[in-house]
Amino acid sequence: MQDLKILIIGGNAAGLAAASRAKRIDPRLNVTVLEKGPYISYSTCGIPYYLAKMVSAADLIAYTPESFEKERGIKVRNYTRVDQISPSRKRVTATRADTGERAEFSYERLLIATGVRPKVPSIPGTDLKNVFTIIDLQDALHFNEALQNSIRVAIIGAGYVGLEMAECLQALGKTVHLYERAPHVLPGMDADMAQIIEYELQRFGIRLSLNANVLALAGSEGHVTGVKAASGLGIDPAEVVLLDTGVVPNVDLAREAGIQIGLTGGISVNAYMETNVPGIFAAGNCAETFCAIRKRPVLHYIGTVAAKQGRVAGDNMAARRMKFYGAIGTTVLKVFDLAVARTGLCSDDAAAESIPVVSARIEAWDRAAYYPTARKLWVKLIAERESRKVVGAQVAGYGDASKRIDVACAAITSGMRVDELVQLDLAYSPPYGNLWDPLLIAAQAVVRKMPM
Repeated sequence: MQDLKILIIGGNAAGLAAASRAKRIDPRLNVTVLEKGPYISYSTCGIPYYLAKMVSAADLIAYTPESFEKERGIKVRNYTRVDQISPSRKRVTATRADTGERAEFSYERLLIATGVRPKVPSIPGTDLKNVFTIIDLQDALHFNEALQNSIRVAIIGAGYVGLEMAECLQALGKTVHLYERAPHVLPGMDADMAQIIEYELQRFGIRLSLNANVLALAGSEGHVTGVKAASGLGIDPAEVVLLDTGVVPNVDLAREAGIQIGLTGGISVNAYMETNVPGIFAAGNCAETFCAIRKRPVLHYIGTVAAKQGRVAGDNMAARRMKFYGAIGTTVLKVFDLAVARTGLCSDDAAAESIPVVSARIEAWDRAAYYPTARKLWVKLIAERESRKVVGAQVAGYGDASKRIDVACAAITSGMRVDELVQLDLAYSPPYGNLWDPLLIAAQAVVRKMPM
């Protein structure tokens, strides 16, 4: 193993988790990370709070290339864009983004952690100045510059990024118009839960357009000036536009190297994060993950999943044999005063998988109702009709949503039936919980609807 060359393409969650894990297991390994941009090891999820001036850009960066190399003994080559992978030669060809200099790197084991690229809608005007997508910290810095002299911001798409950005931009004093082409915000939530989010957005002055098919971005002298939607009259003015219209796995390098791409569009990997090409691994947002509920590969663009995949890949590149057991899409986000969380399947997901389900939504206090800090929560629980297993949960409210969604995630992952969830021995004390936790109340409501 001495001097075994491990090469990693991508310098954020998956790539650095893999590099760190492999080096920790065997310090003799020769590990090098190639990153096309100037920054590594930064929190993409923290970008909205940087834009809201709650934290600085430096706060989001855990390591610089220099500090990572000094502390971990791992070489980092930033500003290095990989152009080609040659599996037969075990070589990677790259270009220095700042100088144009060409370079070649050899490897015995390679990890592809190239993340995602934005899915830009096919409408006129997306090439205008002050129209942005945000994938990385560099994008956020450019977006921040444009915000300095702008008041009216349009956000196209009400997914996780769009919702978090709406709050943070409103906190800056911007006028925010949020467009969503679906009937409700936040795909992955059911409509009755999404309505709670929509109320919160409007309560704080966000202009919200649902069923809004954006036809074009208007411009003048090369700058964006407004948004034309089929559901509205005329053009809504906007000085900056943020596109939250989805992402796709960044798999061009892998495809060109003959690495198998799965049906989801992500790089196909097994439980050990290995691709179909010996010695080449993939992890993070560019790779597929396994869904234990659907029993098939899916895509999850979540930092926690990327980091876990990277850790497993690092184990296996260092000659261990570790499995990644998959993910079920557990997320939580803040929308003004509202906490919003979900895990597993929503009702539409279950229908798409032809899984008959029973669901119930309840409203309850997150702790003893008489306790001064008690707050309302809405919990929706979804269980498979035949097996009675819990397959999905959604929480929205002004109390502790993350606690409930984490318990639901554990219940789903362990294959718990809703009848068992009803009796789960959860902690209770008036300052922290209720005699009957909202999740258990939701489980009771589902059981009442279940066939005997």
